[in-house]
Amino acid sequence: MTIETDAIVVGSGASATSAAFPLVRAGLTVRMLDVGNVDARYSRLIPDAPFSEIRASDSAQHRYFLGDEFEGVPFGHLRVGAQLTPPRRHITQDTDTLTPVAADNFSGMESLALGGLGAGWGAVAVQFDAKDLEGYPIGQADLAPHYASVSARIGISGERDDLLRFYGDCASLQPPLDLDANAQLLLESYARKKHDMNRRGIHLGRARLAVLSKDLGERRAQQYRDMDFYSDSERSVFRPAFAVDELRGHAKFRYESPYLVERFRELDGGVEVDALHVASGRVERLRARRLVLAAGTLGSARIVLRSLDRYDTPLPLVANPYTYVPCLSLGRVGKAAPERRHSLTQVGVIYEPPADRDGPFPRVHAQAYSYRSLLLFKLVKEAPLPVPSAFRIMRELVNAFVILGIHHEDRPSAGKRCVLRRAGPGERDRLEVTYHETPEVEARQARAEKGLLRGFRNLGCWPLKRIRPGNGASIHYGGTLPMCREERELSATPEGRLRGTRSVFVADGSLLPHLPAKALTLTLMANAERVGSILARDLTGGAA
Repeated sequence: MTIETDAIVVGSGASATSAAFPLVRAGLTVRMLDVGNVDARYSRLIPDAPFSEIRASDSAQHRYFLGDEFEGVPFGHLRVGAQLTPPRRHITQDTDTLTPVAADNFSGMESLALGGLGAGWGAVAVQFDAKDLEGYPIGQADLAPHYASVSARIGISGERDDLLRFYGDCASLQPPLDLDANAQLLLESYARKKHDMNRRGIHLGRARLAVLSKDLGERRAQQYRDMDFYSDSERSVFRPAFAVDELRGHAKFRYESPYLVERFRELDGGVEVDALHVASGRVERLRARRLVLAAGTLGSARIVLRSLDRYDTPLPLVANPYTYVPCLSLGRVGKAAPERRHSLTQVGVIYEPPADRDGPFPRVHAQAYSYRSLLLFKLVKEAPLPVPSAFRIMRELVNAFVILGIHHEDRPSAGKRCVLRRAGPGERDRLEVTYHETPEVEARQARAEKGLLRGFRNLGCWPLKRIRPGNGASIHYGGTLPMCREERELSATPEGRLRGTRSVFVADGSLLPHLPAKALTLTLMANAERVGSILARDLTGGAA
């Protein structure tokens, strides 16, 4: 049998594109199969101008701020995806029909967009350290060259400050982005009280972001227009779609859409996939020497279970628990804020709570944001006041708001799993997700949050309300096909090969055995590049 394609890569997100780069650089032929939804409605309407200027002058602003069908207004109970603005809504387009999920208490998010979930990620780009990687079959030395390579390719800005030992260093680190007034006040207060804060286990520093502070190639440095949740016009925030554009510059790379890969089967010398051409409804069979699954944690799990006919077989699942806390910076109440700012996280926080009677606490990672461009009606919705009164108060306080997003680690347990159920006539297979944490773990998370918030009060930043938007709201998922050294079914080797197969590799969050509290996207990219590099050496006989 003749197979002309060396590798098929499934997906176009942060993991998929990172796995593809070493393959194309080795001179291998690569086909990337993706549904590839894009925003065809709103992006062309958004002026290349600052938020304040748009609010004052653009008569069409209601279209992309609220949506033609008011899809940007989160009616009802707050749920995952409520933060997606109308120009980002394509990120979840078609998932209800093409990749359905049923869950009793888990609101996960999948994407069939060009660039996957990375089309709307918050760009926090930090490394896992030795403590984070405890229990992984790989260590810092395995990831270090790939952290360096990915960081240089996508461009990361930050500071070598108190968070350096937690976030890691890289030779290509760009200068940090400018702080807004709230972040400046918060870090000044921390500097004065650093000894006490560190004694409490609290460490603050500048955000580490995949956002340019200096031009990189054709991408421009951050212009501080406060439109990062709506527009990518300057391309300063890295999006995986930009990596797809770069990959298209390689003669042996082909990006093909709209294809939804449904299953694979191994053949002599390679692998064959069934891919649904979404526009026509036909199923095509495509062959390659190797298959790289990077369809996202839930997407790759779905493909593997269907391909191996393991319906009704539970897989583990981990998802960082997430809480966000509106806070009031007392020193900023009643003061004007400079118009020049960006919309993303301003300050990073690591909290290592002191041990209590139950032993050491897991590390907590948090980010502090200011609030403006997501518009006041989303905050008003959470206020325990009549809407007219809430609007009047929020207008006076908006420049003093700090939104603290708190992430906890997550480890597999019996109450967290996903199962693929076979479709009935005229339906599609359904992934059922169950997520139940133990009361003991939830209680320790709550105690850790209280300790962190006590520290923030000491910095003059007063928490108003803790909001847990639900299991899965962090959009950080992993662990469905964990890499491990021991031989066990439905797992992967440390090199990323799916056990029980010869030619199928996994390169996304499915591989991560557990999730530390930190943002995971940079690690997903570094690990995917590591898997792609191993595969490239395999396919070239060690020449890559």
